[in-house]
Amino acid sequence: MNTIKRQLDGRDGLLTVDALAEGIYRIRLRRSRHQRESMLTRYGIIKTELPGAAVPETGAVSEDGVVISIESGGVSLTLDLSDTLSACYEDGGFRLRIPLEADERLFGLGDETRETLMKRGRKADLWQANVKSYGPIPYLMSSRGWGIMMNLTYRHSYDMGCDKADELRIDAFRGMADIYVFLAGSMKGVLDKYTSVSGRPVLLPKAAYGLTFVNNEEEGARDLLENCLMFRREKIPCDIMGLEPGWMSKHYDFSTDKTWANERFYQCYWLPKNYSGSWSMFYNLRQMGYKLSLWLCCDYDLLWKEEKTVREQKGADYDGAEITDEHFAGNIYMDKLTRPGEDWFEHLKRFVDQGAAAFKLDGANQVLEHPDRIWAGRYTDDEVHNVYPVIYGKQMKEGFEEHTGRRALIYTPSMYAGQQQYCATWAGDTGGGYKTMISIQNLAMCGHTNASCDLDVTQLSSIHYCFLMPWTQHLGWRNWQHPWFLGDELEGIYREYSQLRSSLFPYIYSAAHKAAECGLPIVRPLSLAYEGDSRFDEVLNEYMFGDSLLVCAFDMNMTLPEGRWTDWFTGKTYEGGGESFTYDPPKNKGGALMVRDGGIVVTQPWAPYLTHHDPTHYDVHIFPGNAQGEFILCEDDGETYAYKNGEVAKTRFTLSGDILTVSERTGSYTCVAEKQHMEENQESVAVTETRNQMPGLVPLYVKVHNPDGITGVTLNGEAVEFTLEDGCVCFTIPVSLHEKGEVVCWLIR
Repeated sequence: MNTIKRQLDGRDGLLTVDALAEGIYRIRLRRSRHQRESMLTRYGIIKTELPGAAVPETGAVSEDGVVISIESGGVSLTLDLSDTLSACYEDGGFRLRIPLEADERLFGLGDETRETLMKRGRKADLWQANVKSYGPIPYLMSSRGWGIMMNLTYRHSYDMGCDKADELRIDAFRGMADIYVFLAGSMKGVLDKYTSVSGRPVLLPKAAYGLTFVNNEEEGARDLLENCLMFRREKIPCDIMGLEPGWMSKHYDFSTDKTWANERFYQCYWLPKNYSGSWSMFYNLRQMGYKLSLWLCCDYDLLWKEEKTVREQKGADYDGAEITDEHFAGNIYMDKLTRPGEDWFEHLKRFVDQGAAAFKLDGANQVLEHPDRIWAGRYTDDEVHNVYPVIYGKQMKEGFEEHTGRRALIYTPSMYAGQQQYCATWAGDTGGGYKTMISIQNLAMCGHTNASCDLDVTQLSSIHYCFLMPWTQHLGWRNWQHPWFLGDELEGIYREYSQLRSSLFPYIYSAAHKAAECGLPIVRPLSLAYEGDSRFDEVLNEYMFGDSLLVCAFDMNMTLPEGRWTDWFTGKTYEGGGESFTYDPPKNKGGALMVRDGGIVVTQPWAPYLTHHDPTHYDVHIFPGNAQGEFILCEDDGETYAYKNGEVAKTRFTLSGDILTVSERTGSYTCVAEKQHMEENQESVAVTETRNQMPGLVPLYVKVHNPDGITGVTLNGEAVEFTLEDGCVCFTIPVSLHEKGEVVCWLIR
């Protein structure tokens, strides 16, 4: 790390500029020694060093007073902190000014608004609030190829060229000026750098990329199992079954003493509290291939754990006391809920032992202000409020990993900087309509990929869009909108979309791997996917879904990027780059699903559930044309964090004109076998786990769309037979050929 330091007027003032990596800088202006670092750094949520990164010379940085200019890779940025030295900021806080060019566009700040994506000309208030601002993120990036993150948890505001058209102004009246700067040649490059500091998006377990169904809270154990059975009998793929607050004996139990509601989820009292053997519903869930999700509410003081303080109660043996009174022993806490020294996740371990593999972190009470609370005996709520949901997600993710060694689906409505490395999110209690689509795209502009909302099964557009997002949740909290209660037509539509999502799993999961590697989200607003074209700044009803697919919902007025696009449902082609047009969805479809020329979409036969269902073959859909394309199929164990250590098998597909190249599969992983729960005299439960080698290669069934003029196909120079099916030229790349290495497919016209 290269550093510039300059003492300011006054004994304690200090300006520090650190070069962390090429195009990544950290600027701190400390007015006094009493100003301390943000909780984001103190609790290790964001990085202060990037080991192994190439660190640039600080010669790329110049400073004049407290005006700092930075240049890297042809991108420059000037940051003016001079107002921070004025009297109104003497007690803390800062003001930052950044000049804006006339054609500069701004994106980011997370789910602080659901009205727009492009933020130039707006004002924003970064403060966590129920519904109004579920996910404010102090990160902003420019179409010029720079981004900034405020390392700050206090409330602060942004004026993005509203009062003064050529200036970005950021005001905070508490907290030290601590600013990360990211410079790259593109917004995608800026996201890569930003997520290298704030954390790469977590890769969820396989099951999370299927369907999560949350049961009505009036339903009990038998209802839950019958719902499980109905999904299987009705051939509707489903992976995770969720329970709402009614699973607890005390409704909305914020304590660490929660237990199952015995009248609906009876637990045999003579068996261990973490029992999950054959006398329990957890056994039946496993037998049918389901994971279990539990709803949680939290008002626990999580900062005790982060501060790593342990308050030990002292004895009451006072010298000279005539009466020994235990009431005067130890400390007294106004917070009667939290148990300092007891981690929040500790009480959840027994539910995990029983099979809970997902947790829904409700907004209660993390989205509410706590104006009279002193967190961990030290911190006021104005500093803690924004970051509390991130700490919550962090402890849930890390607690589950430490206890099991596996990934969990942890999901919350609340976001702030760094949350993407711990949690998935859903758009809170706001349904599954059009505005949730904007919120998910705003989160994507901040490198958060695992976002969703509550599927609204009464709207065809919502069914369409919700099954084509990073993960899918159907909420049945207080309704009876189970698929089989919707009538034949809607049930059939639901079934088709659920099967479509299951078949798209290889494509979706590989896109999730890409997000975990470089921060590029699965859902990409057109302003990000085609960032040089400002026409897309106001297109809110469309997004790219991975590299090749485009989704449109709610508003059927479509604007397509340049090139030829093929309708996934009908095979009809459209030319992009021209005027907008009105798309007419085919019967029983809620919107458009298009594939660009050069697109490669790898699918599999749909499966009742994804975990431990290895495909018998892959379908490789290719769309030849003037554009080129690439797709990397990623396979791993689907359960653990071994992927972070490189335990991933990858197969690269490239399409250039009429040539499809399939690489040799590289890398490897071991599979986690289903856990076996062994009962010993019904007094304890021993859990065993085995790991096996990864599955072998499977046949690749190639489907060539828009095949006009194709008269033959060769594989590595040898002619092979092909067939015509549903308007596609189809042929197989056999395992025996792929095992030998790279396969080159020529389409002969």
